[in-house]
Formats: sequence, C-alpha cells, structure tokens
Amino acid sequence: MADCCARYERLTAEQMDEQRVQNVAYQYLCRLEEAKRWMEACLGEELPAPVELEESLRNGVVLAKLGHRFAPKAVSLKKIYDPDQLRYQAVGLQFRHTDNINHWRIAMTTLGLPAIFYPETTDVYDKKNMPRAVYCIHALSLYLYRLGLAPQIHDLYGKVKFTEEEINNMKSELDKYGIQMPAFNKIGGILANELSEDEAAGHAAVIAINEAVEKGQVEVTAEALKNPNAQISDLQEVLMSLYQEVLQQARIRKKELAANLSVYQEQKEIYEEFLTRKEIQENINMINVRFAVEQVDEALDSADEQALLAALQQPCLALRGLRTDNGPWYLDQLSADRQQTAQKEGCVDPLEPNELQEGVTVANQDAQRARTIHAAVQSVNASLRLSDPRHTVSCLMTSDLELPEVFPLAASLYHRELQLLQRQSAQGELQQEELFVAVEMLSAVALVNQAVEAGHLQRFGCSLVSPSAGLSDVDPSLLDRYFEHLVSVKQQVSRDLLTWNQLQEGINSVNNSVQDEHQQLLSVGLVNEALVRGDAQKLLSALQLPSCCVEEVLPSNSCRYLTLLTRAQQHKAQVSRDPGAELWLADIQEVVRRANQQSQRTLKMCLSLAAVNQAVKENKVNQTLRVLSLPELGLQAVVPSCAADYQSELYGVMRARTIAGDNRSPWVRVQLDDGSFYFLHLSRLEGSWEEPSGFVNNSVFLDRHQIQEVVSSVSNSHARSGLWRSREALVVRLQALSRGFLLRGQLEARQRFLSSQTPAVLTIQSHWRRFVQQEAYKHRLQFLYLNWRAVVKIQSFVKMWSARRKYQARLSFLRRHVGAVVKIQAFFRANRAREEYRMLVHSATPPLSVVRKFVHLLDLGDADIREEAEQLRLREEVVRSIRFNHQLEADLDVMDLKIGLLVRNRATLQEVVSHCKKLTKKNKEQLSDMMDLERSKGLKALSKERRGQLEAYQHLFYLLQTQPLYLAQLIFLMPQSRSTSFMEMLVFSLFNYGSDSREAFLLLQLFTQSLRHEISLKVERPQDVVTGNPPVIRMLVNFYRHARGQSSLRESLGPALRGVLLDRTLCIRTDPVEVYKTWINQTETQTGHKSSLPYEVSPADALSHPEVQRRIDVAIVNLKNLTDRVLQAITSNLHQLPYGLRYTAKVLRDALREKFPEASEDELYKIVGNLVYYRYMNPAIVAPDGFDVVDRSAGSALQPEQRHILGSVARMLQHAAANKHFHGDGYHVKALNQYISQTHLKFRNFLLCVCDVPEPEERFNMDEYSELLILNKPVVYISVSELINTHQLLLDHQEVLCPDPSDPLRLLLKDLGSVPTLQDLIGESPPADPGSESGPSQSSKMEVSLTLTNKFDIFNESNDKPDARGLLLSTKQLIIDVIRTQSGDSLGDILRASVSHDQEACHDWLVRRRAQQDARTPEKMKRNQSLVANGNLSLEEKKRKILRCLRRLEGLGVLRPPKAEDQILRLIAKDIRQQRLHRQRRGAELQKLRQTLSSLQAKSSFHSEQVDYYRHYITSCLDNLTTNSKSTNKKTAESKGKKKILVLSYSAARLQEKGVLLEIEELPSTQFKNVVFDIMAAPQRGSFSIKARFLGVQMEEVLLKYQDLLQLQYEGVAVMKMFDKAKVNVNLLIFLLNKKFFKK
Repeated sequence: MADCCARYERLTAEQMDEQRVQNVAYQYLCRLEEAKRWMEACLGEELPAPVELEESLRNGVVLAKLGHRFAPKAVSLKKIYDPDQLRYQAVGLQFRHTDNINHWRIAMTTLGLPAIFYPETTDVYDKKNMPRAVYCIHALSLYLYRLGLAPQIHDLYGKVKFTEEEINNMKSELDKYGIQMPAFNKIGGILANELSEDEAAGHAAVIAINEAVEKGQVEVTAEALKNPNAQISDLQEVLMSLYQEVLQQARIRKKELAANLSVYQEQKEIYEEFLTRKEIQENINMINVRFAVEQVDEALDSADEQALLAALQQPCLALRGLRTDNGPWYLDQLSADRQQTAQKEGCVDPLEPNELQEGVTVANQDAQRARTIHAAVQSVNASLRLSDPRHTVSCLMTSDLELPEVFPLAASLYHRELQLLQRQSAQGELQQEELFVAVEMLSAVALVNQAVEAGHLQRFGCSLVSPSAGLSDVDPSLLDRYFEHLVSVKQQVSRDLLTWNQLQEGINSVNNSVQDEHQQLLSVGLVNEALVRGDAQKLLSALQLPSCCVEEVLPSNSCRYLTLLTRAQQHKAQVSRDPGAELWLADIQEVVRRANQQSQRTLKMCLSLAAVNQAVKENKVNQTLRVLSLPELGLQAVVPSCAADYQSELYGVMRARTIAGDNRSPWVRVQLDDGSFYFLHLSRLEGSWEEPSGFVNNSVFLDRHQIQEVVSSVSNSHARSGLWRSREALVVRLQALSRGFLLRGQLEARQRFLSSQTPAVLTIQSHWRRFVQQEAYKHRLQFLYLNWRAVVKIQSFVKMWSARRKYQARLSFLRRHVGAVVKIQAFFRANRAREEYRMLVHSATPPLSVVRKFVHLLDLGDADIREEAEQLRLREEVVRSIRFNHQLEADLDVMDLKIGLLVRNRATLQEVVSHCKKLTKKNKEQLSDMMDLERSKGLKALSKERRGQLEAYQHLFYLLQTQPLYLAQLIFLMPQSRSTSFMEMLVFSLFNYGSDSREAFLLLQLFTQSLRHEISLKVERPQDVVTGNPPVIRMLVNFYRHARGQSSLRESLGPALRGVLLDRTLCIRTDPVEVYKTWINQTETQTGHKSSLPYEVSPADALSHPEVQRRIDVAIVNLKNLTDRVLQAITSNLHQLPYGLRYTAKVLRDALREKFPEASEDELYKIVGNLVYYRYMNPAIVAPDGFDVVDRSAGSALQPEQRHILGSVARMLQHAAANKHFHGDGYHVKALNQYISQTHLKFRNFLLCVCDVPEPEERFNMDEYSELLILNKPVVYISVSELINTHQLLLDHQEVLCPDPSDPLRLLLKDLGSVPTLQDLIGESPPADPGSESGPSQSSKMEVSLTLTNKFDIFNESNDKPDARGLLLSTKQLIIDVIRTQSGDSLGDILRASVSHDQEACHDWLVRRRAQQDARTPEKMKRNQSLVANGNLSLEEKKRKILRCLRRLEGLGVLRPPKAEDQILRLIAKDIRQQRLHRQRRGAELQKLRQTLSSLQAKSSFHSEQVDYYRHYITSCLDNLTTNSKSTNKKTAESKGKKKILVLSYSAARLQEKGVLLEIEELPSTQFKNVVFDIMAAPQRGSFSIKARFLGVQMEEVLLKYQDLLQLQYEGVAVMKMFDKAKVNVNLLIFLLNKKFFKK
C-alpha cells in the first residue's frame, strides 16, 4: 500500500514539474528559431521550421554552406557533398555527409572561433547532442558579429509562438538526449575568456578608437587609428578631421539604435554601442573614396589628362585595367558620363567609383577597338592593290573592321568596285567609314543578285528596298516588274553579276514604263471627266490624245461617242452599284468602234428610206416592193402579193402630205430604235448625228416608222380576210356559246332574287308546317287520354327492365375485374392511412382515432429487443477495444523508453521481456479477464455497505454526465498541465468515448458549456482564444480527431493525400536559386559535361533564365493544383466533419460575438478557421501517417520530400485560411499571393457552411423527457485509479463547484464521504505474476462497470414532491393501455365511460403479452419497476389513476386546463414520431458501431505487428547478451570452483572513496569502516540484493532493480536513499554495477 501511495505521489510531482520541462523545451525551440533566422539571413535561402531544423542539419549541407559563406578558401563549393540534397532526399543519410560537418569545423578553425564551442561530428550526424550544435551556431554568430562579418542574432524568447504539440514533441526529443541544456546566455563571457592575446589586443585597440572618437579630439583619434593592433589601413593625414567627424556620427547612430533595442534584451553586448573594426574600416574607406572622387572631378573640369590619370590611380578607388596610354579616351568617356549624369539628375555631381570603373572599362574597350580597326583597314588597302579577289574578301570578313556581312561568292564584285574607289580617293587609301558604306552597298547588290538567280521574289524585294543598297527611285509596289526586268537582263549577261549601275538602269526603265501607263490613265480620266460634263468637244479632244491610244476616232461622230459612252458609264455604275464608276480604256475603245459601225448602218438605212420615198413618188410598184424589201430598212411583214396595196397606200399618204403643204426642206430627221435622231441631207446624201443649224424637217418625207405602219396595216388586212374564210365553223360555235352565256345570266339573276327573299319564303313554310303538326298532336293526345291506364302500366314495366339490366351489367363487370377492385380498395385504404399518418406527424392536435391507430408503434417487438441488445453489446466491445488500444499504446511507449535505456546501458532484458509477454497476453485475451476480475470483492462485494457505496458512485457519475456545468468548472479550475490527462479519463471513462447518441449529446454539452465558461471568465479579447490555447479547445480537437473524427479525416483527406504521396514526380519548390541549381545539376548529369553557367547566382540572375522561370511556373501550377485538390477534398466533404466540431465552432463564434459585439465578422471567422482547420485538419495534412489518414506499416515512415510537399500544401492552406500573404516582390510570390486571396473566399464560404448546423436537441432528437425514454440504463467502465482521482478532485474543489449546501453534488459527496483507499475498492489482490509489474500498480488499472442512475427514483409516488417527468411518463403509458382497449370520440369520453366484459378481456390479453415480452427482455433492458406495477392494474384502476395523474400534472404546471386531454395526446403523438426516428437512428448507429469495431480491430492488428517487431528485436539482443553471460559465468565457475553467485563486499568507507556512498544519517564517517555492504545478483533477472552489516551483525536487506536505477538516471535524479538512511550517487552506483556484473 505504501508503495502504491509513493507511486501516486511521484506521478503528481511529474505533473507539477511538467511546466518547467515545457519551458525548457520552449526555450530550446526559440534558440532553434534564432539560429534558423540567422542562417537564412547569412545564406539567403529558406530553411525548414524549427521542429525540422535539427533533422535538416544532420547531413551538414547547410553547415558547410555556412562555412563557405565566411571562409570560402577553406571550404569551397566543390568540397560540399550533395549540395542540393538530392541524394539525401532519395536514399537518406550517407557516411560522406560527415565530410560536410568536418568542413564546417575547419571553417570555424580558420575563422578563429575557440574550440571549446565545437560539437563533435557524431553529435550532429548521429543526433547525439544537437543542442551542442545549436549552441555552437549561436557562438559563431556572436563571434562573427564582433568581427563585423555577419548580422547580429536576435533574442526571440517570448516573441514566437509554438503549438502544444510542437512543444511536447521537442520535450520528448530533449528527453532522448538525456543531457543538460547549454547555457546560451553565457556565450559572450566564454568567448571573451577564450580569445588569444593578439585578438584581445585587437579588441582593446578597437575600443580605444571608440573612446577617442567619443572624446572628439582629432589628434587622439589619429593616434588610436594608427595603432598597429587596430589593423586599420589606408589612413591619410589630411583626412583625419573628416575621420573624426564621420566616425563620431556613426557612433551616435549605433548608440541610439542600441538604446531602442535594450528595452527587449536582458543583457547588452559591448559592440551593440561600439563600432566594430569592420565598421571603422568601412567609414575610413568611404572618406578616402569620396576624397579621390572629388580629385577626379577637378581633373575633368580642367581637362587635364595627367591629373586625371594620377587621380584614377589612387589605391582607394581600386580601379581595374588602368592604362597610361589610354588617357585621351578616359578623359572623353568620363566627361561624357558626367555630362550625361548631369542632364539626367539636373545637377553636376562627381562620378561614383562604380561609374568611374564602368567609364574606364568602356574607354579601354574603345581604345582597343580603334587600334584594331586601323590595322584591319591597312590590310584591306594593301589587298586592293593586288589582283586577288579572294584575299580581299578574307580581309573584309575580319571581325575587327565591324563591317556588314560580306559574301564570298561576290568576291570579284567587291574587289573590282573597291579598287575603283581606292583609285578615285585623294589619299589613295580607303578609310573605315568609306569601307563600311561601300561594303554595305556591295553586299546589298550581291544579295539582289542571289535573289534574282534563285528566283526568290520576297528576298529580292527586301534586298532592293534596303537602305544599304543605295538604289534611288525604287517603288515597292513595282517589285514584280523590277524582278521580271532584271531577270531578263541577268539572262543577257549570263554568269556575270549585275553591277549597281545595271540595277539602277533596270529600275529606271521600269519606272519609265510605269510613267507611260500613268499618262494613259490620265487620258482615260479626261474622257470620263468629259462624259460627266457632257462636253462633246472636250471628249473628242481627249479621245484624240496620243497617250489615250484610241483608234479610228472620227470628228463627225463626236456626238454619238458622247451618247454611247454616257450610256456605257451609266450601265457600268448600275451593274457595279457604284455611282462614281468610270470607263476603262478597253470600254472606251469598244464604244468608239460600235459608234462608227452604227453611223455606217444608219447612213445606209437613211439612203434606203430616201429610195422608198422616191419610188413611191414615181408610183412604180415593182420598184417600191424592191426597195421595201431592202435589209437596211428592216421592215417586217412585207408580202409580195400586196405590192400594189403598199404602193397605193403609201402614195395616198404622201399625196395627203403634199396637199397639206410641202416645205421642200433638204433635211430629214430619222429616229432610231434607241430613241436617238440622225439627220440626212437629201441632195448631198450626207448624214450627221448633230442637228444642223436652222434645221427644218421635210414635211412630205416618210420615215421608217410611218412606212412600217402602212406595211403592217396592209399585211394585216390581207391576213385577216384569209383567216375569216378558213374559220367559218368556229365562228358559228362562238355565236352559240354567246347565246348560252346570255341565258345563264338571266337564270342567275332570278336565283339572286329568290335568295334575297329567303326570310319571307321561310316564314310561309313554317306557318304551314305548324298547322299540320298541331292537327296531328290533337288527335294523339285525345287517344292517350282515352287509354291512360295501359300507358302507366307499360311505363312501369319498361323502367323495371332497364334498371335490372343496368345492375346485372354492373355486377358482371365487377366480377370480371375482381383483382382491380381489390387494388383500388387497397389504394384507398393506403391513401387514408397515409393521410392519417400525415395528420399524426404534421397536425398540431391529431384526433384520438388517429393516435389509437398508430399507438402500436410504441410497442417493442422481438426485432427491437435484438437490435437493442446488439447495440448494447457493440457499445461495450467498442469501449473495451478503445480502452485496450489506448492502454496498449501507452504500454508500447513505455516499452520504447525501456528499450532505449536498455540499449544505452546494456542492461538486462528481463523487464522488457516480461512486459512484452504481458502485451501478448493482453492482445490475445482482449482485456476481458481484467475487466471481470474479482467482481465479487471490493466495490462489487455482495454486502449492504459496498452496495450503498456503489450506488453512491453511480449517482455521482450520473449527475456529472447530465449536468455538464460541474465538469466545465472543474476543467477551468484544473492546472493546464493536467487538463489533457483529465480529458482522457473523462472521455474514456465517464462518456464511453461518445459511443452512442446520448453520450455524444452529453459530451457535446460539456464541451460547449466549458467553452462558454472559458470565454466569459478568461478571454479578454478574441485573439486570446488563439494565443491562450484553452484546455477545452485541446480536449475537443483531440477527441474529434482521434475518436469520432478519425474516420472522417481518413475519408475526406485520405484520397487526396494518398494521390499526393503516390506521385513521386511532383516538384513544388519555388525558390529561384534552388530551382536554378537543380537545373544545372540535372543538365550536367544528363550530358556528362560541366555546365558553362555559374553555380552561385542571385535570385534575380536565376530568374533571368527561361528554363528556371518555366520550372517555377510548373512548380507554382503543381502547388496550386495540389492545394486545390486538398481544398476540394475539405470543402466537398463538409458532411464528413464531426457534428460536434461544427457545433462547437458555431458556439465559439456566437459566444465571441455576444461578448465582443464590436469585433468584425472577418476576425471571428479567422478564429473559427483556427479551430476547424489549423487545430483539427492541419496536423493530419502535415503528418497523415501519425493520424491514420493514410495506410502505413510497422517501421515505415514518409520521405523528407513527401513531408516537404505536405508541409507546403498545409502552409498554403494555412495562409489562405488566415488571408496572410507571402513576403517578397518576385513574380512567383505575387502569383501565390493572388491565389491565396482567391482561395480565402472559398475558405470563408466553407466556414459559413461549417457553422450552419442544427441544435444538438434536433440533431440527436433529445429533449427534457428523452432521459426517461431510454430502454437500457447507461453503463460506464472506469478504472479504480480514475474513480479515486475523480473523487479527490471533486472534494478539493467542492467549495467552488457547489457552494450551496443543498446542491445535489455536495449532497452526493457528503454521502460518499472521504476518498476510499485502493484496498477498499478492489478487495484482496491476487498474487502478482513474477514477470509482471508490482501488484498495486496493476490493481489500480482494474476496471469496474457502473450502471448510472439518479439518486431519487422519479416514479416513487410516496414522495411528497414527485418528479413531473416520471409522472408524465407513467400517465402516458396508462393512457396508451386504455385507448388501445376502449374506443371513443375523445379521451374524456373514454375515461368516463364504463368498461365492458370484452374490453376487460382484451386488456388482460395485452397485459399478459407484455409480461411475456418483459420475460424475454435482457436484464439491462428491463423497464422500471414502477412502470411494470402500473401496467398490471385493471382497466378501471388505470382510468381512475389517469384522472388523478392528470389533475396532479395540471397542479405541477406540466399540463394546462381545460384541454389537458388534448395536450397529453399531443405528447403521445410526439413519442410515436420519435419512436420511428429512434429505430432509424438505431440502425444507422449499429452499422457505424460495426465499422468502428472493425477499424479498432485493424488498429489492434497494427499494434500487434509492432509488438512482433519489438519481440524480434528483443530476442536478438537477448541472444547476444545470453552468449556473453554464458562465457562470463563459465570463466567464473572455473576460477572459483562451485561458487556460482558473485558477491561484492565493500565497506562504507571504500564506497565513500569511490563516490558511491555520500553519507549515512545519524552515523559519523569514522564508523564507516565498521559498515559492510554485500551486493549480489538476485534470482530475478536484472535485480540485485544489497545487505548491510554493522560490526558483522546483519542489519537490513533491500532489493534493488537495475531498471529503477536507469529510470532515476533518465529522470535526472542524482541521489537516492537506501535503507531510509544511506544516500547513494545513482550514476556511480550504475557504473559500479556495470563494471563488476556486466563487465563493461
């Protein structure tokens, strides 16, 4: 019992000390973050997060790069192994990676860092002492900062935040190291003590300079600067005053900066206020450079070449490439640069050193280029004096001349033309400018020749219009004609190239041809202009122009030309739909030709008309007929047999005109078919298109139209007379048809008359018909009056026959369709049932008949009982499996620790083997024996006292379950270090891990109540929820992530993350330098040749390569796609999120909004996003193998590249959730920031949907009466230690939890009394297993099952204040029994009506059936005894009790008069509806429980694989140790005979000398020689028996376990007590045992 209490007290001490350990872990994480940021500032590249930094430093690549940064000669880039870490990412650590660590150590030695700070190579590579390596990085940063070679490392303690998970992981890592944390704050003092004398003298000299500068005396400052120990170079006496002034200003600025930073730093470094050697030297150099620049400026003002050279040669400028013979070029170039700078900036300032260097470089290049060009020109002139064209071309092709491209095929052309130019020059030599112009022109001529020979028109055009060709008057629109002409010329000159003159002549020839064509176009334009004006003379003039080229133009036809050309122009405008259309030359030529032809034809026709008039006047018949038949006249229908008639008629017409008056005019006017007129002179027989002056038409002359009329009239008369004679019969028929037509017209007129009088005709007819019918009706009516009896009889027989016939037909139809009738009836019955059920569900007051019809749904059938029993069994199995897996994981963690201690100390494996056996036993028996162990003893003993104690605990835990405020306050009151363990006890034990809807509902109530309590009392601003890390947030996130939400994470994120992990080709690195180096390495690997590109470049230079940009673009696209894939998995699986997590997010938002109404929605949803994404989802994305989101096997792990990808995706999502942009101005950073802004909107919508959930009462279908409707009582499984701890915590905080003496919790705690001991609860313990742990520790883990009940039975009617819920439930059960047996219109009528015998019998049958069903129900599912007793009453007794209960419920306020019956019926209808929902949810829960159990079994299998893995490892270690032990025992047996047990005897004085024994209480050191300790190996493996003797008398004996010693050493306990008096050094005792017993 004492051992148990001691163990319990030590556990509490660890929890109290956990805060200190966490502070150490947090401090170390801050040191890692400081080292990370300093190395990033030095290297210019991004490093992993602090939690991953240690692992990334193991390969030494970053450390070697750091060495190269500050000691490039000692560590070159070529020496660094695997600089891109590609091999490390592919196969992990290699032994050659240790070279990188050694290079880093060499670099530190080169820099002069004291060796006391150096870590060992194995400390980094094997990760034996990583804090030592981080400590060395801090020392190196401070050392380099003092030297002015590196920036200062900043103190970030308390300024950075880490999650609870990161701190716990780092704490575990530090525990594995088992070393003392280095003193980071003492680095400055250690560094000062370790410096050499020379370095100390140098620091003293620098400090003296700072002090002298502060005094302000130039002489003192100059003397301090000249101190050789200060190592200040390039001092100038004339500038000492400037040195003093500038250094003093720099000193003041640095002192002010240090004053601003001192607020945040506990200790101040001396160089935070003093200038370092590097800063002093930089200021000296700056002054020297400024002075030298001013001297250069003065030399430029005076244009003094010698002074300029002297100023440029000053060492402080450090100009490269200066040459004294280039002075003129320096003067010109620098003067031009200064003038350009002055024009740009608006003022004349001296040139900066970089501008001077650039000007010197440009001037050197100009001078060298001038010399090279002069030598090349001399070579060309010498070649032109010879007769070798090839040599001339080779000289021209020299790159030094900077001439245009020279074509060797035109060598003769170049030589001939340049030779001619050389002879024509005055000096007899060509200069470079003349050569450039001539070669440029000749090259263009050569290109033209090549294009002409190749027939390439496009190249010909480009070469011809090129300014370098120098050809004049080249029209780009005439390239085709130029090309054709030059091709013909080229064919004439055969193989010779066309010269420039020939090209120009060809161009001029083509241009002349084009000019002629242009003149022709102008002539055509004049013709069209004359047509527009209608000027015949101008038209004639235009047509007669030589450039017009129109043939056969006759002046006499000018008017006709005008008419026809005008018509042609109008026709063309109409066809082309262009009013401004003009005639072309071909059109004009065609119209002129046609006009000439028409003139000739018209003249012939006019002469023929004159001949006709002359023949008619002479009255010659034959002559007249002959002339009329002339084709020129074109008369129609001329019949030779009518010649005499023609003559007589024409003569008569002419005679009549002569009689009317003959004017004897010589001119006649003839009208043509087109309406134009032609004028003919009868005497001269000449014609004209233009009307003569004084024109008078001959009045007797017959024109063509008049003659045609006479001829047509005569011919028609002749033809008509012949037609009448041949068609006599046809004429007769026509006459007959005409008479018939006239007769039909008369008939139609008569018909129209009658149609118009139709109303009158109808009136006459109707009157006649009426008269006839009236007479017939009178006769029929008289007949029926005489025989009325026979009529009645006949009518009755007819009606009877008709009705019988219809009935028989209907009956026959129904018999033929019996099946359809049945279906219709079933449909109507189902429809009525649906209407009634709809009324039950949706109606506010369903009728009694509807309730009676569906009240049977409240009965439990055999299937319900089986499902409830199966549900209860699955819950128990799930809870047991969860607790078993949890215990198994904890045991495996302990086993990991013991194996680690065992390997480090090479101790016995017996403890670990026994632990493995225990795990195997648990794995096989599934913890069932432990849970059923010793149920007849302890708390479960069959005694009145134990039974009362058990019921009290059941009442207590029922109250804690149903009243969440107690546990919420308790969580708030507990220290933060214990909240996690208390949550595990709470979830596993009290709420059965939320295994059913009731317990999930109650647990959610606890979480939300705790969250509201935390916010109302502790949160002062919304961000405190994020930074404060409330315990309830950690509890609910761990619960929904590892329990209820693990499957949701696996289902929602699993497919997306598996796709990411399976794709090994993805590359999402966006660092330009890193991508650039990867590209260089891949290129060299693929080609096998060293790349010509530099390896070390800046980000801007890396981005200048298109391949780097392409790879970064691909990486950005990949990163966006992966992020979209994971985000799509998150947003599309909203329904997969645990309801409890979503509702907690809603409560968090509403609670913060209520307390902080001024907070914005964006701020609130950022906090909700922190809960939902960062805390719940982000760890599963970063480490999916650690949360079972993806499948994994024992001993497997994710690759670093995979973790980098997951980390990048998680970081993108984290930034998108918080709308936080990346820093930087690169285009890739801008693209990512734009994507983050877009993704944040999706996250915002997702969080809105997350918070859109129903209330828990609606989700779980719970209300104030739900607790009374459960069939089986809630059962929890809790260990004895958890029960004791819970009881103790409630007693410790009862003053805060329940200050009211009448509070139910205080009453229950009063009933329980003080906390019982472990022995009282478990009874007698079974004998401990020799290979297991101690008995009390094992017994404290024994579990008991508690069936939770309320303290007071709510159905106990003897109580003066009955519970309203129990009374209501009992009343509803009685009413259901009554309305099922007795019918009525309302409940009041049924209760007041008497009971018949049949109704009583029916009621008895229902009671017996219910009793049989209760007998088949399992014990845990039986109804309350009060309900059973009420159900056995008679029908009359039930009705009387119903009336009493209704009155009592009205008195309690549950029901309100006067419609209490309707209200109770509505409650029963609600129970019926909830029963249906309960069955549906029970089925879904059964399926979910089976899936959960299957997943738990799979997890158990995984743990079993780990156990097998450990067992194999332990077996191999045990075999090795057994071999060593056997050989050692054999040697011992041979040397000592039969003595097999090794006994070591030491006096206390001897042990004190060895340092093992420190002191013995109440015993002076002079008596130590009389005390002897005997140490021997105990029978149990790994244990030692230590006996103490005083003066030979046996005093005490103690059993010491070696594993306990290792545990104490691991915990950092240096001194332990033995025999309650002797204090022993633990480490030296372990060393002694190792040396003597294990031969170490």
